[in-house]
Amino acid sequence: MTRRVHLSLVLAIACAACSAAGERHTSGSQLVFSGLAGEPDSLNPMLSNESDELNFSHLYMSYLIENDDRGNAIGEIAQTVPTLANGGISRDQRTITYHLRRNVRWQDGSPLTAADIVFSYRAIVDRRNNVSSRVGYQEVQAIDARGARTIVVRLRRRFSPFVQYFFGPQGVGAIMPAHLLARYSDLNRIAYNERPIGSGPFKVVRWAHGDSITLVANPLYWRGKPHIERLVYRIIPDPNTRLEVLRTGETDAYFDVDPALLPQLRTISALRIALTPVNDLHVLRFNLRDAILRDVRVRRAIAMAIDRRTLVAAATHGSGLVVDGDQPRNSWAYDGTTSSPRYDPAAARRLIRGRTLELTLAIAPQIINGSPLVSAIIQEDLQRVGIRTIVKQYPSGMFYGQSTAGGVLAGGRYQLAYDAWWVLGSDPDDSRSLSCDQMPPAGVNYSFWCDPRADFATRDALDNAQRSRRASDYAVVQREIVRDLPFFTLWQVRIPDVYRSYVRGIAPAPNGSTFWNAWSWRLASS
Repeated sequence: MTRRVHLSLVLAIACAACSAAGERHTSGSQLVFSGLAGEPDSLNPMLSNESDELNFSHLYMSYLIENDDRGNAIGEIAQTVPTLANGGISRDQRTITYHLRRNVRWQDGSPLTAADIVFSYRAIVDRRNNVSSRVGYQEVQAIDARGARTIVVRLRRRFSPFVQYFFGPQGVGAIMPAHLLARYSDLNRIAYNERPIGSGPFKVVRWAHGDSITLVANPLYWRGKPHIERLVYRIIPDPNTRLEVLRTGETDAYFDVDPALLPQLRTISALRIALTPVNDLHVLRFNLRDAILRDVRVRRAIAMAIDRRTLVAAATHGSGLVVDGDQPRNSWAYDGTTSSPRYDPAAARRLIRGRTLELTLAIAPQIINGSPLVSAIIQEDLQRVGIRTIVKQYPSGMFYGQSTAGGVLAGGRYQLAYDAWWVLGSDPDDSRSLSCDQMPPAGVNYSFWCDPRADFATRDALDNAQRSRRASDYAVVQREIVRDLPFFTLWQVRIPDVYRSYVRGIAPAPNGSTFWNAWSWRLASS
């Protein structure tokens, strides 16, 4: 997706009336930050069920391509992004060729070669490995390493977003070192997942569970050693504590801020706040396998009972955008003519025919900012139409855990769930979250929704490169979502990232990682 303007709105906050922040307590060329999802479930993105871990992995792992802060795809390990114009994508759109950079090394000094790409692909498609989704990778018919620096991929069929998925921002899994991992029968429970050797700008040196993850600058990084010597990610589950350590100078940045804290942050001097519109939708998810919620009239009543505009204003403090369906407003695939059921409590009561329903609402406050507030507002709205909800809180690892490990969403162990749906990537494909063949454990269709019209349109969009046709297909999907309501979209996120004014170079990517350019970050005199 090409962006003509910089989508990250940086607001420099500095005024005489603002309260003063504490002095910097971090030292030397070190940046300490908090935020994200708290404790990761793994440091191997191939095995993670958390979008925040995929985001975080761009600090220490490498991908073939990245998306920059203007929405452009750029080469990372690949010299260039394959396209029809440069010959990297064949005319029939089924053969993709990547040429790798010459000077890329793993953090142990070994060269990264085409053999590592082949190994990593085979690890992702290996059913013995607990991979959350194989979308994109499962389209590969054959993969061939031609020498040390060329990869040729042949697809089973045309698959328009392939380049974004295949070791790109939108897919699952980074490039892994064959020379270290090929000896294992599976990669699920190996030491590498806690202390991975990557080829990214920083190297993981310590994961103190429940406390912090420490990374140091990688002197072998192909662009050169990063300017900042050390990064420390403080694992702080409570958003208010994250705010306090930023205020006192114990941290230099707070990524993915709980929007409820924005009013307080705006009173602290010498901070910069970046609001980045991303493909992150907050939704009220329905479990369509549930005896009550498989009735679309009940789902529609719930949607009509929720006053979205009041909810978004209270929960996001100006950072959320009301949208409908499954696409962000800044996507070329967003259909502005499609609208969700409007707020109408009286009509909601008629739909449930005067019954009093009792449902559970699953939330994960540790990973989804503002969950307690949002769930309380939803509770109040539903109570007014005769639907009583009982809120159940879960740790992030259980909420997004695999079905075999007691996962709440993947295992269908919920009725309603307040969920955040974040896609790192610029292509509007949501097949891993919506397609009939992507129900867990194959994918993350956590609503267990199967709609023939949406499924056909999704397949057609994946089979065509023509943007106008794909946009028409995705409009069909959006109409089916607002008609059948496998989930009710509450808002699109503009992620607030907050950092001290002496931190330079942070430029979050709307369609990629917050950390895509961490190699260029600098610390000026504080």
